Amino acid sequence: MFDLILISTCCDHNNIYKLIQSVIDNNKDLNCLLIIVNQVPDEINYVNTNSKTVLKIIEHGKKENSSVARNVAISYIKELAISAQFVAFPDDDSSYDKFFFSTLMSFIGGNKLNNYVTDVYCTGTKNLFRTINHIDGALLNAKDFYSVGAVNLVLNYSTFSKTLFFDERFGVNAQYGAGEDGDYFLRALKFENFYYSNKLFSFHPSADSKYKSLTYKQLRSRLRNYARGCIALLCKHKMYWAALKLTFRALGGSVLYLLKLQFSTALAYFEAFFVRLNCLIKYSFSSFN
Repeated sequence: MFDLILISTCCDHNNIYKLIQSVIDNNKDLNCLLIIVNQVPDEINYVNTNSKTVLKIIEHGKKENSSVARNVAISYIKELAISAQFVAFPDDDSSYDKFFFSTLMSFIGGNKLNNYVTDVYCTGTKNLFRTINHIDGALLNAKDFYSVGAVNLVLNYSTFSKTLFFDERFGVNAQYGAGEDGDYFLRALKFENFYYSNKLFSFHPSADSKYKSLTYKQLRSRLRNYARGCIALLCKHKMYWAALKLTFRALGGSVLYLLKLQFSTALAYFEAFFVRLNCLIKYSFSSFN
């Protein structure tokens, strides 16, 4: 048994070594299994590990959607009957400091084996990637799906073993281009409670920095895919009111970026509003079984 299993996928090698190194350098407390599903033909080079961290690289070699890739790792865990206290899903550009591992170790020592939604800070800063408007330890419910990304989910093994696989219709490059993390949260929530913890946190590049690195065509495609995925997710779980509110949040995003004088991003969000509205009408009459 491990204390923690980290599952990450890799579509390029620009950041994956930083993730691996952040775990190896900062994990002094937990027996950790770090699984990387490498989706590109070039192999990930050998990395020196320490006595606390076991690194398993699955050379998958095919660029499939993010849910398919994560399911490759989950199949590996299931087939080998590997268990742990906790399971988490960092992105390949996520990173950790020592406090994540020491805090999680204190949770294990205190038998606080709950499911957690954690904070995420923008890499290299003390700025939150997404603000979660709850006090530490708050009990969460389905309406908190908007606070959830795969990178800030920490599940106990009991819940993970019941939820298991991601819905492969959702995720980057999938039929519905986002929403796999929210779907996983909503499904897992049916088995056990989730709590917000600001004592656990990881790091991830800010959305603004990512958007600035994209061409308008790439940004437009990303927001359209996000629109389809998130609205389909909420319609799958029959959360139509939440889908309507999310549709109009795109207008708020358009105004926000207009005020920042980021006109291409504002235009992309404005278009995303109509994509979301169209998807809401369409998916409200679709069957997600």
